[in-house]
Amino acid sequence: MPHRPPHPYRMTFDRLIRTGAGVLILVLLVPVLMIPYRIPLNYNEGWNAYLALRAMGANQALPLYPPAGSMVFNNYPPLAFPLVGLVGTYVTGDMIVAGRIVALLALLACGALVACCVRRLGGTGRAAVAAGLLLLLNAATVFSAYVAMDDPQWLAHAVMLGGLAVLLGGARRPQRGVARVATAAVLMVAGGFVKHNLVALPLAVTVWLAWCDRRALLVWCGTGLLAGLLGLGLAEWAYGPAVFADVAGHHRVMAPARLLIGIRKLPEILGLLVVGAMLCAAPRPADVRDRRAGLFALLFLGLALATGLTQRMGDGVNYNAHFETLIAACIAVGLALSRPPLRVGRLRLTPARLLCVAALPLVLAVPTRLIHAWSDLRHLPDTAGRWQAAIARVGRIPGPAACEMLAVCYWAGKTETVDFFNLTQAMLASRQAFPLDDMARRRVFGVIEYDPDATRHRNAVAASGHDPIVDPLHAAGYDPAFHGPGHIVFLTPGFLTQREANPHG
Repeated sequence: MPHRPPHPYRMTFDRLIRTGAGVLILVLLVPVLMIPYRIPLNYNEGWNAYLALRAMGANQALPLYPPAGSMVFNNYPPLAFPLVGLVGTYVTGDMIVAGRIVALLALLACGALVACCVRRLGGTGRAAVAAGLLLLLNAATVFSAYVAMDDPQWLAHAVMLGGLAVLLGGARRPQRGVARVATAAVLMVAGGFVKHNLVALPLAVTVWLAWCDRRALLVWCGTGLLAGLLGLGLAEWAYGPAVFADVAGHHRVMAPARLLIGIRKLPEILGLLVVGAMLCAAPRPADVRDRRAGLFALLFLGLALATGLTQRMGDGVNYNAHFETLIAACIAVGLALSRPPLRVGRLRLTPARLLCVAALPLVLAVPTRLIHAWSDLRHLPDTAGRWQAAIARVGRIPGPAACEMLAVCYWAGKTETVDFFNLTQAMLASRQAFPLDDMARRRVFGVIEYDPDATRHRNAVAASGHDPIVDPLHAAGYDPAFHGPGHIVFLTPGFLTQREANPHG
């Protein structure tokens, strides 16, 4: 039998995938290289590191969920902290490095699981690989701040996507088997105990099962309810009632105007949204399983868009609120690439052409990302040296410290005292009393680090006309003693001489 050469469209599709894989290696190179460096990537890194220490019982006087009136807050569910804590305690010796490794592995797992889910929903193997690759490329360029950054967001998505993959079962065999549905429900609940803002996927699965399999829906809801109650019971047993007060009673300022910030982020994944939405325009599949797969993808995408934009109205909510939208769009794109080519007038939309449309925003984002990555790589030794000098200087100053960038205090060996962001939110949203003013007047803190250009300060001043944390510190006699990388400033009490602030010169 003569050998048939590959179809030219298929050859183009394969070339695009190989090119994307090569680009992915390049954009991931710098985040991977930066994992061991003591350079804070985000405010959340030190916050998560301190809570991982608490979860491991490093200091019995510091519970994972602080009592009312504390200036340290924990509004996250408990599951991620002991997981990262174990890696930090027994593998890396550094909770931030441990969190970065876990986050990177979780992101890679999300890419693989998106490909798996597309395949199990009936997509082709090539389309599934493309969907997973698109997720990783967009995460590493459009949402690059969360790549290999100590934060549980990608870990939560990986656990939930694992639940979806289990639910879908073997290829083209959705929701079959009580054990499979129950296991999937347990994994979804576990993902919620890692990060509680992931609501679109569980909701989409619930509505989808209600439409296509009522028996599976009963197992799904029953198991999910039992797993949720068991998880809440274990959390209360391990951490006391403070876990519910801290997570459910967390104060956050909501601003509908911030919805525009969320909307402005969506054009960066517009190609994915356009191609994913083509499932609506595609001819109705003859196979009922294909129709169910398309319904699920579109339902997930619509709910993710709505819930992500709603979450962006919260002060301090970053673009991680759009990660479910990104995941849903990549699954929808994978299915769209698996359908027969569409015709729009004389234009035949082959899978290769659709993949180009889906990846079009990346053509603009990747060069910018690579330029920034090259700059970061060139300046990495100098940047690390400047941060290490500031960290060492903080560690030498006697007494408690307060750091807006909590990683600075963590690496300096200081115990956490103030959570700047959440304390600001609590002060603006409640009448609860906190001891900050009294501690400032008594000059308890030996050194305080903050960034005058941080968004937190602008938002606080816009909301109340003053900064409820920094202004009292200045009024109590805390003056700038030295500066650090970027625009950060270190304040010390007026009576602390420059020699005491820097005893080693």
